[in-house]
Amino acid sequence: MIAALLPSDVRLQRVRSALPAARALVVCDGWSDLARECARGAALLVIFDLYADGAPDFERIRQLRSVAPRAALVAYVDPSRAKPRDMFDAGRCGLEALVVLDENDAPEALASLIARATARGAAALVRPRVTGLRRAVRDAVLLAVTRAHERLTPERLARLIAVSRRALTRRLSEAELPPPHQLLTWGRLVVAAHLLEDGARSADGVALALDFPSGSAFRNVCRRYVGATPLEIRARGGASYVIEQLFARRDASGIAQTEDGSVDDGLEDGPDDGADDTGDEGADDELTLAAGQARADAPRADAALAAGAWPSPDDEPLTFAS
Repeated sequence: MIAALLPSDVRLQRVRSALPAARALVVCDGWSDLARECARGAALLVIFDLYADGAPDFERIRQLRSVAPRAALVAYVDPSRAKPRDMFDAGRCGLEALVVLDENDAPEALASLIARATARGAAALVRPRVTGLRRAVRDAVLLAVTRAHERLTPERLARLIAVSRRALTRRLSEAELPPPHQLLTWGRLVVAAHLLEDGARSADGVALALDFPSGSAFRNVCRRYVGATPLEIRARGGASYVIEQLFARRDASGIAQTEDGSVDDGLEDGPDDGADDTGDEGADDELTLAAGQARADAPRADAALAAGAWPSPDDEPLTFAS
């Protein structure tokens, strides 16, 4: 479910047009109404006008983060009213994304931004589990989640964190985590499970949102990796359950020893696509949010800040739809 506080009919209509028909949108009348809706625990994404009451109230945003720790927070602002300092302060309150009226709110761009913001909400559940791991391993896991909607490859994932694929595979193996192609699939499953927490979403709708070739391909991957159907994943806690399975099954899903005793480096063609023996096809996406990307994007930092981007609470760069 998505909770919205958007006094502007134009912005509210644009959000509606960017959402799949299955997504439930609850329109709130004010900050108190929005906080009550978030406190019910069903909201996966909260989108609001930072200037709904005239001046921004950052304490209310902090309260939203407190009562809805699993939800992604997105501000939707009119650039004629937005002030750079307000954008910076809002980002430090834990917002996942910023939508600017008439700049990045075309239906396709807005849908993509909402999808990425939702994935960042799921990544917040993963982050405590990777604290203390080597940087490359931590970044690979987080990127597999935060960019689950993208069609990344293991090679692209390795480049984003500035290591070779073989080095990444070795470091994941040392951490008893799956090789890159499997990790990308796990990242998609974490986000898929997060979406399944919305009772209004069907397994087929989640499969479509994450670009699985079909609902059956998505179900195949769920059974193959998690040992449960989408409905069972929802009933067992959604994203939290999948994350537990990822870390509980590290030995089984990590790099296996070959018959001659060498280590399988996981360099197969691509991630598990959910295809069964009858010919279902698909490709698992990889996600990124890594230090390598931050270094690659460094020359554009000033331009991003001028456009309204801000550092997240973890000082990770946010990416907005263009």
